[in-house]
Amino acid sequence: MRTRVEIENIEDLRRRQGIEDVELQEAIRGLKVGACVKVTLLTGTPGAAGETLSVRITSICGDTFRGKLAKKPTSAGLAGLGVGFVLTFTSSHIHSLAGDCRRLPTRKR
Repeated sequence: MRTRVEIENIEDLRRRQGIEDVELQEAIRGLKVGACVKVTLLTGTPGAAGETLSVRITSICGDTFRGKLAKKPTSAGLAGLGVGFVLTFTSSHIHSLAGDCRRLPTRKR
């Protein structure tokens, strides 16, 4: 059975709280392939907490990013995902920059 995964729209959450993170938006515009960002994955299960994970960007096309999980999730609802799981997301899903990807484990596919 496949794990159902949603990516939290952090930009929408911030906007509803009256927060506009101009510095993050500028940093996102400067992202390149190979950079790491953090996104929060949700399982869609009521009451289940999301988990914020590092994703290594593998391609960028306009506002659409593709990337691979850099670490295996620890939450039970996301246990079916592993390092290298492919995600497609937009800048509105980026929680923060994750720093240097070279310090994170890699897995070739």
